[in-house]
Amino acid sequence: MTQRRDAGTTWSGNHRYRATEVLLPGDVDELAEVVASARTLRVQATRHTFNDVADSDASLVSLERLPTRVEMVGDRVRVEGLVTFAQLAPVLEAEGRALHNLGSLPHISIVGATATGTHGSGVRNGNLSSALRAVEIMDADGRTHRIDHTHEWFGAAALSLGALGVVTAVELQTEPTYEVTQQAYTGVAWEDIVGDIEGVFGGSRSVSVFTTWGDPEHDLVWAKSDDGAPSWVEEIGGRAVGDDIHLGRIRTVDNTTPRGTPGPWHTRLPHFRADALPSDGDEIQSEYFVPLASAREALAAVRALASTFDDQLLVTELRTVAADELWLSPAYQRDVMVIHFTWRNDTDGVLAVLPAIEQALAPFDARPHWGKAFTMPGERILSTLPRSGDFLAVAREIDPRGVFRNDYLRRTLGL
Repeated sequence: MTQRRDAGTTWSGNHRYRATEVLLPGDVDELAEVVASARTLRVQATRHTFNDVADSDASLVSLERLPTRVEMVGDRVRVEGLVTFAQLAPVLEAEGRALHNLGSLPHISIVGATATGTHGSGVRNGNLSSALRAVEIMDADGRTHRIDHTHEWFGAAALSLGALGVVTAVELQTEPTYEVTQQAYTGVAWEDIVGDIEGVFGGSRSVSVFTTWGDPEHDLVWAKSDDGAPSWVEEIGGRAVGDDIHLGRIRTVDNTTPRGTPGPWHTRLPHFRADALPSDGDEIQSEYFVPLASAREALAAVRALASTFDDQLLVTELRTVAADELWLSPAYQRDVMVIHFTWRNDTDGVLAVLPAIEQALAPFDARPHWGKAFTMPGERILSTLPRSGDFLAVAREIDPRGVFRNDYLRRTLGL
């Protein structure tokens, strides 16, 4: 029997869902009944979003009670239900397999993260959605479609914002397992970072730079290498951080992954341990993607505004993501620099500073992270995505009644 619960809030509590309830079917048949009878419906996953992308003015549905299954199919893994990266990774490791990358925290669901284009870092690493090779989507009539990488709609289905239906399973490309050694360093001059962006961010498999924009001595370069310790950072002035690590003004209390020693990929690529509260928790996040080729100029434009948003800022993290062919991806057909802001949990204060940042980044055709706080008008975002019109056509064809649409999709995509 389908159960019900209150919709609650997003992970950090910055957004309370307007939805009247969350429906919790116990199997795929119950899910099909819920979907086919709904006037409007959105999917709630692990709630690590900072806007209303997954909200509704009626009901939400969650897969949390559906059976989960992880199955190796050759060099791919099929994941069914609401499985997180933290749950999947040890299963892959036991099979001698791995994913190409992970996000900062492994607590997020695979279906939710891939639907919004969530990512890790690395100039040669695509976002988490780029590992998808097939997606199983239940449409508004309760029928399930398997859309693989050869299908003409795959570019829409692999990163769909929930606009096509309920993603019930995905298949991800895996690779042989590998070890990673990570270390965090202070003391690298800002000019050495922005003066050789591809050298710094390409120095290891995954590289992040943390900054508060006004105190370069405490900027942090966090490098994660699969070919031994990332000692290259010391060659540009870096000094390894000890046991205590401070990500700007974020309170980290024994929650980061081990540094200085090699370990399996899934225990080193995330910043935060799967068994601990990630990041600060009491926060709002925003994130903008600009072409890697324009990164130096884009960072200078943001740095010029830093004093205007300092009161709201906990930390900025800079990362890179390789280009992909997913139609709504912030990295669609271009390698990108990601400018990520972790803000104090003050919605009014954050929304007040975002327009100036977005205006400064407008000359670089910046795209926002779909699941985080932004104020950019939808037409501006869509103008940077050449296949956005194709996506809208697919969404209207697969969901002609508009069951899976909400205020967010109307505002950002015009659906």
